[in-house]
Amino acid sequence: MTQGKPAAPAPAPPSQQVLKRIEVMQLKGLREMSLDFAPAGLTAIMGANCSGKTTVLHALACSYRPLMPGDPAYRFPMFFKPNTDALWRGSEFSITVDYRVGSASHTDRSVLFTKQSDRWAPRFNKLPQRSVRFVQIRDSVPDLESITLNSMVHYTRTNRPDPVSKRIMEAASVVLNRTYSTYDNIKYKYRGKESIGVSLNGLLYAGVAMSSGEQRVFKIIDTVFSAPKYSLILVDELDLFLHQEAMDRLIDVMVDHCDKQKKQLVFTTHFPAVADLYDKVNISTIHRLGEKTSVWKGFSYEALRFITGKQEKPIAIHVEDDVAQTIVSKVAADLGLRKYLEIGRYGPAKNAFTLGAGLILNGTATNNSLIILDGDVYMAEEERRKQVGDALTGTAPVNDNQRDQLFALIEMLKAQDGLAPEQMLHRMLSTIVESDLLNESEKALLRIAHTIHSAPEKHGYVNRIIELSGEESRAVALRAVVDLAARSAYWGTYIEPVVMWLTAKKGELSLS
Repeated sequence: MTQGKPAAPAPAPPSQQVLKRIEVMQLKGLREMSLDFAPAGLTAIMGANCSGKTTVLHALACSYRPLMPGDPAYRFPMFFKPNTDALWRGSEFSITVDYRVGSASHTDRSVLFTKQSDRWAPRFNKLPQRSVRFVQIRDSVPDLESITLNSMVHYTRTNRPDPVSKRIMEAASVVLNRTYSTYDNIKYKYRGKESIGVSLNGLLYAGVAMSSGEQRVFKIIDTVFSAPKYSLILVDELDLFLHQEAMDRLIDVMVDHCDKQKKQLVFTTHFPAVADLYDKVNISTIHRLGEKTSVWKGFSYEALRFITGKQEKPIAIHVEDDVAQTIVSKVAADLGLRKYLEIGRYGPAKNAFTLGAGLILNGTATNNSLIILDGDVYMAEEERRKQVGDALTGTAPVNDNQRDQLFALIEMLKAQDGLAPEQMLHRMLSTIVESDLLNESEKALLRIAHTIHSAPEKHGYVNRIIELSGEESRAVALRAVVDLAARSAYWGTYIEPVVMWLTAKKGELSLS
């Protein structure tokens, strides 16, 4: 009797998974969209109602099959239900991922998902593996509403003594600014429903007596903390039922945990205050422009207002940040045009092209608008042409005209050696000599500037000057820095594109 060959060892499971990008060709209302994710920590997806935020989460949930026993499985028919009006044929999107199998690294692997007939491809057993958790809106219905009894509610309570449950309880205490002493499992007699219970200041109570926000905080923290390392966690409307302070503390807790555990948390939100947390959260805003979905890095009230055609003054200039805004404001004031000028901020330089494309695709008049780059990136024309091509695709003659229009809409400050505005202001200040032409506050500011010879990063020069000035208002200190820098011989050349454009508009529109 011959002995058969020993069975081949099972392949090692994937590990260290990272979701890098989703690219949507067509999926429900999403069209031609590319969205990047933070390699660890939090990614926020902002946008108006019906923009497609939740559709992104649905697509991501269905992009993986379970990695470990007990992992939930999400399948396309759960979220993309065939119905009388839509079978979702023609849907197409892809994800780009990194992962390891044993000692082998796999980088920038793309997985394409399509539905051309009755089935989604690839099949479920061919999907990449990862532990995925999804907190949906329906998971946030409080027990008080889901338990419809109008009589005595009976349940049993079991303590959760494990270390993870203790950390969940401690994190919830931080977020809700309360000191819980126990965190328990609750099983209702009503339909066998399972939930949670806590004790606070000697008072025991279950989910049926919790507030909506309290129960949701525990749900989110439990989901995130209980997930294995390198998990993908999706949360729809993270801010639901939460006030701003609790939301801020929840994000702090999530950032700390996800960074340490290499977990990726992707959430949707309508909460504008999240936009102020760009140093902690990777923020993207999605916006529908006709048939295309535009992705905005960060969030800008002003930019989105302009895209929707709500310009309130006759001319508009869009800039990257408050430094460029102060520079442009100074130029306009010197020309007597400040009251006619709307200045909006769009964030990172790449957003300049997204903003311009949005204005053009939305049919917004652009003849009285200008987009200014800082001059430290995209300095070569071919670099700007490439960004224009990425922002406005298409091969029809009208698309060529749109690209030409977008290219003409964008100008740059004339920075020396590719310096950022902060560095240029510092260079200007370093050339100014203290004299009797300066008042005492200007002399004091100049002395501070002359003591700063290096900074850890490009924003550090101006930030350090403002810090040492003692002025509590950043806006006031920034105006003082720009006013002083304008005395430099470099100033006229640096601002020349803005001066030329504003001067032309002054004549065209008879602004005085």
